[in-house]
Amino acid sequence: MRGKTTQKNQAGFSLIELAIVLIIMGLLIGGILKGRELIESARFKRVVSQLTEYRLATSSFIDRYEALPGDFSKASDFINPQLKNGNGNSLIEGGGLQSGGEALAFWSHLAASGFIGAPGPEGQYLIGEFGKGAPATSIGGGFTIENSPHGLIGLWFILGTKNGDHGDGALLTTTQAMSLDKKLDNGYPTSGRVRAIDGSNVAPHSCVTQDGNYNLSNKDLACAMLFQF
Repeated sequence: MRGKTTQKNQAGFSLIELAIVLIIMGLLIGGILKGRELIESARFKRVVSQLTEYRLATSSFIDRYEALPGDFSKASDFINPQLKNGNGNSLIEGGGLQSGGEALAFWSHLAASGFIGAPGPEGQYLIGEFGKGAPATSIGGGFTIENSPHGLIGLWFILGTKNGDHGDGALLTTTQAMSLDKKLDNGYPTSGRVRAIDGSNVAPHSCVTQDGNYNLSNKDLACAMLFQF
């Protein structure tokens, strides 16, 4: 007896069909990547808006009360009896997230006087956490303020993550930090009114190289940002 053979027809994709599938996949991937870029751009625009709001609010507070928020020695008399008074020495003292310090009270003074929104739930303004005592941001971490941080002179807003009593932990990649620097200042991490520093929780030169440039070869979160008032 002769063995019988059965032929099975296998359907396959034509080159045209494969090309169409690849084009569709490319469009989907491109759309996803573009969408991520737009979302990130919107988040960073919000961060810049927050910074502008805090600078204007601080100037308005000084004009109204002739004192720095957080340092105002009569805040409980003129603004809200529940506020913690500063010592009135024209300096905002303490770490940006130091419970009971002037730098943390800075935000409650601004909020109680109506210049910014509440930095956290009512009654939690002096908790040293982002979103409770200091304002959080849409990219994570948040803003703090300190006098003469990292050897700089004057009053600086700091954008970073919590690190003990300070908010200078790494939040941004070097590419993100440089982009933000270029939008607001000169694009150099060690000069101008906008500075970048190695996050306090990363290795030295993770963000800024030894010769003072952005370490663009590092793709990890490495930078905290400082903005002069």
